[in-house]
Amino acid sequence: MKQQEWNRYLKQAKHTLASARRDCTAEDFDWACFKAHQAGELILKGWLRSTDHFVTGHSIVNLLEQLKPEIEVPPTLQKCARELDKVYIPSRYPDAYIEGAPIDFYDQADAGASIDCVEKILEFIENLANHAR
Repeated sequence: MKQQEWNRYLKQAKHTLASARRDCTAEDFDWACFKAHQAGELILKGWLRSTDHFVTGHSIVNLLEQLKPEIEVPPTLQKCARELDKVYIPSRYPDAYIEGAPIDFYDQADAGASIDCVEKILEFIENLANHAR
């Protein structure tokens, strides 16, 4: 494992997750959801890049798939990945909706669920990293 590469992605992922939590507290739920997705993306890309995988794209579902077959991904993480991917575009763009804007469609439950999912992904990948050292 390329420890330096992992460390820099992990640092940014944790910073982004903390920012999502602050947005949730400030009731900026749309941004909390988007930043949770970003944190998940950073966690997975960091792990994959540090283990010599070439990765592109923004889908957390696809990034988790790249862990296979070497790593068994629990169904709970697969579900979290699907939930996080659902917020990637519509949490930012008004034209994702017939009417209204993203701020009209996200609430504390959405933001909390997104943050919880990222925390599960973070814990899973940090466990992998700790065993790889």
